Amino acid sequence: MSNGAVSVAVYFYFHKDNGREIKALWAGLAEKAGVEVGDSDAVELVNEQFNSHGLTNLKTLQGPGSQIYISLHKNIVVVSGLFSGTGGWTDLSSLPDIDSAIGRAKILIDDEAGLEDFESTVGRRYSLLETGFGRLHQFEEKKGNRVHTYYLAPREDSAAVEHFLTLDFPLFDFAIHKLHMERDYFKNQQKWIMNEKAEIDKEIGDLLHKSIVGETLNPEFIGSLERDIDTLSSKYAILVNDGHLIRKARTTLEEDVELVLSRLKGFGTVPEGGLEITRASAELIDRLREEETSISFAIKNIKTAIDTVRTSVELLRSRENIHLQEEAISFQVAAGVLEFIIIFYYSIASWDYIIGVERFDTIPPYLRFLTIFVFAALSVAMTHFVGISFKKKWQLNRGLILSATALLAVFAYIVFLSIQTAALHAA
Repeated sequence: MSNGAVSVAVYFYFHKDNGREIKALWAGLAEKAGVEVGDSDAVELVNEQFNSHGLTNLKTLQGPGSQIYISLHKNIVVVSGLFSGTGGWTDLSSLPDIDSAIGRAKILIDDEAGLEDFESTVGRRYSLLETGFGRLHQFEEKKGNRVHTYYLAPREDSAAVEHFLTLDFPLFDFAIHKLHMERDYFKNQQKWIMNEKAEIDKEIGDLLHKSIVGETLNPEFIGSLERDIDTLSSKYAILVNDGHLIRKARTTLEEDVELVLSRLKGFGTVPEGGLEITRASAELIDRLREEETSISFAIKNIKTAIDTVRTSVELLRSRENIHLQEEAISFQVAAGVLEFIIIFYYSIASWDYIIGVERFDTIPPYLRFLTIFVFAALSVAMTHFVGISFKKKWQLNRGLILSATALLAVFAYIVFLSIQTAALHAA
C-alpha cells in the first residue's frame, strides 16, 4: 500500500445469494475504515458478474491507511480489508452480519519479534509456511469457531505481500473453510451411516439365525422367510446407497485437501509432513476408506444372506410340495380303490339284474369275478387317463386309447357271456 505498511488484513466469505448481509458488512467495514462507500451497491456489483473461477475484484475503495475490497470467486463473495496499524481491527465483533459469513480470517503482519507475544494470546501454532515474501504462521482453529488466525512476518518486498493478501490468500483460506465445513458434515454423516450399518448387521444375523432354527414345514414360517427376503433386499439397497455416500464423502474430502495444497503451492511450499490444519480431514479420509471397505463386505454378506434365505425357502417349498404330493398320491390311491369297489359292486349287480339270476348263476363264479375285476380295473384306469387328457385340453394319449380299447373288449366279452348264458338256459 502506498500510504504505509499493512499490519492487519481481514476477510469475510459469503455465498453470492446473501445479498443483504454482504451489503451490510460492506458498508460497516467501510465505515469502520473511514472509507466513503458512495452510490455503488455491493449487491448490484455481485449480481452483475458471472461466476468466476479465479478471484475477480469487483470494487476497491481507498481510505486513510486502508483499502477495502469486494471480490467474487465462483459463487463466493469475499469482503476484505487491508489496514496500516492494528487499531481496533483485532476485535471485529461489532461489524454487522459477521455471523452470517461462511467463515472469516485475520492476518497480523509484523516482524518475527512480535510472534511470541501474539502466540501467547492466540493459542497453539499449527504450521509454518515458507513463502518467497516471508513466513506465514498458521494457528489452531478453535472448535466451533469459524475464524482463522495467521501471523505474517514479511520480507522487504511489500508489493509481493499485497499481491498475496489480495489474490492468493483468500483462495487458500477459503479452501480450508470449505474443507472443514465438508469435513464436519461428512463426519456426522459417517457416524449416522455406521450406526445404521451396525443395526443392519445385527438384523441380518437375527434373520439368518431364524432361518436356521425355525419350524421348517410350518407354512407361516415359510411365509415369514419370504418377507425376510423383502426386508433383506431393502437393507441391501440401503447399504449400497450408504456405500455410495461414503465413497462420495471420501473423494470429496480428498479433492478438498488437494485443493488446499494446490492453493498453498501457488505462493509457498508444503511443510514436511503436510499441513497440520488438514490432519483431522486426512484421518477422516482414512476412516472413510476403511468403512468403505467394511460396507463393501457388508453388501456382499447381505447378498449372500439373501441367497441363503431364498435357497432355504426354495428347499422348504420343495419339501412342502413333496409332502403335499405324497398326501395327494395317498388320496388318489384311496379314491382309486373306492372307485374300483363301487364299479365292481355295481357292475356285478347290474349284470345280475340285466340277464337274471338263473342265467347269471350259470356263469362260473371265478369267471364272473375275474371279468368284473378286469372291467372295474380298466374303468378306473380309463378315468385316470381321461383326467390327463382333460388337463391337456382333451389331447388323446396312449393310455386313454389302450384302456378304452381294453375296456370295450371286456365289455364285449361280458355281452358274449350273457348271450351264451341265454343259449344254455334255453337248452
